[in-house]
Amino acid sequence: MEVWCFSDARGLGALTADENGANLPVELGPWHLIAGLSLSEEHADEREARRLIVEHGFCWFGEKLRS
Repeated sequence: MEVWCFSDARGLGALTADENGANLPVELGPWHLIAGLSLSEEHADEREARRLIVEHGFCWFGEKLRS
């Protein structure tokens, strides 16, 4: 699965199949494109990321969100 990696200023990262990141949560941005990459089925974390992207359109990772 080809995806795009984005990050925000707080160190939060996100993966999405949308090259423009238009489906990423606006309230967590602004998002900056880092790179395109390919997720495989070989590793559990990549399988989970693929599942989340299919289900939600994106997955995020990194520091916990602060309230």
